[in-house]
Amino acid sequence: MPMPTRTRSIVFTLFLAVGIGAALTGLVLRAGPPTPAPAQAAAQPAQDRAHFHHVHLNVVDPDSTIAYYERFFGANRVAYRDRVDALFTEKSFILMNEVATPPQDNFGTSLWHIGWAGVDGPTEFEWREAEGIGVQTALTPLGANHYMYFWGPDQELVEVYTGSKNHRFEHVHLLPTDIETTLEWFGEHFGFEPNGPPRQFQESIMRVSTIRIDNVNLIMFEVPPAGGERNPILPEAVGPDFDVTEGRAMDHIAFSYGDIEPVFERMSAAGVEIVRPISTDEELGLRSFFVRGPDGLLVEIVQEKPVPEGIWR
Repeated sequence: MPMPTRTRSIVFTLFLAVGIGAALTGLVLRAGPPTPAPAQAAAQPAQDRAHFHHVHLNVVDPDSTIAYYERFFGANRVAYRDRVDALFTEKSFILMNEVATPPQDNFGTSLWHIGWAGVDGPTEFEWREAEGIGVQTALTPLGANHYMYFWGPDQELVEVYTGSKNHRFEHVHLLPTDIETTLEWFGEHFGFEPNGPPRQFQESIMRVSTIRIDNVNLIMFEVPPAGGERNPILPEAVGPDFDVTEGRAMDHIAFSYGDIEPVFERMSAAGVEIVRPISTDEELGLRSFFVRGPDGLLVEIVQEKPVPEGIWR
């Protein structure tokens, strides 16, 4: 699958969650201290371990996208690498491809949404709705907390969940068709470990798990097999045959290493599908390669030091 042409790259950073403060029984699972990497990764220098780097969007009007996340989610505009406009908050980024036509939303792919934390659900929902944000799912109680979903400028889906009692970016939500296979893939190729074994979501048959990477949670809700019962919290278009994510509103997610050459060699030798070999984005100066993850997920691996050692401005 060819990659979308990067006609203009804009970057903005996401405000990352420092931790999950409450016991989460809903969309965000309780996250303790960062999970230690497997033994083989622990022997490597810290800069050679995988870090969460960015979510990549396809957007029609980058300035409108920047304004949206500044207004509704508190991002701050900076000049990334002194090359392009950016929004900086803490440790990770969103990069944007400017595209000529509006992208399709991500329903029908395994990349469901990105999510921020909240504090007072009713008040925050009322304010955003009054300010004209597009509502996909209205304020909904979940135990003692609330969740809500909003449309981004290009139909990317953004959740706010109040379990963590802060206003930081805190998760990317995936929909695996086989949760063990997905956890094993991230463990084998990136050294990530889940915060615990898959468990049932509340009293349903749906299984869930979370991988914590730096301060970002990869949350996973396993989708039912063909003909199986769908949990009502899930979107209607949920597998088992997912489309690839590239070209959609949320194109892919990315992780970083200090040196990607050995990572590329290792993944190639392991038989991981290489979507694009190592190359350098001329506008941003980012050196990276792309691989195919589980359920059609596109994953980029970039050569970059983690913040605060790496590029952040």
